[in-house]
Amino acid sequence: MAAEIVEIIGHVLRDVSSSGLSEPRIEESDWDDDPQVLSAMIYSTRDSTGQGVSVRGDLARANQLVSVADQVQEWVIEENGPTNSNWPQCPWHPNNHPLAAHMVGDQGVWACPVLNTPVAVIGELSVKRPDG
Repeated sequence: MAAEIVEIIGHVLRDVSSSGLSEPRIEESDWDDDPQVLSAMIYSTRDSTGQGVSVRGDLARANQLVSVADQVQEWVIEENGPTNSNWPQCPWHPNNHPLAAHMVGDQGVWACPVLNTPVAVIGELSVKRPDG
C-alpha cells in the first residue's frame, strides 16, 4: 500500500519540479499503525531531515491528492524558508499568500484561497499569469 502514496506524492512533486525547486527523497514507510492509512516519508536532499506524509486509503483519489498536496506544500515551505514561503505562488496575490489545495467538483486543484479561483489541476501546475 505504501507504493500508492509514493505515486500520489510523485504526482504532487511534478508541481514542485515545475517551480524549479528541489524535490525531496521519498521513502516507503508504514509508520502509521492504522491499516487504513497510507504513509511515507519525504526527506530533504539538503540535510536529510524528514517529514511524514499520510492519507486515508479509503478516500477517493482526488481527495487523497488534495490531502497529500497540502502536506507536501508544508514541506516545501519549511524546506525553502523565507525564499518560498508562499509556494505555490498565487498569480493574483503573489506577495500575500500561496495557492491552496482544494476540491473542485471531482478534481484536486491549486486555487487562490481568497478568490476561490482554480489555477491548475494538482500535478499540472506551470508558471502562468492569470491573464495568460
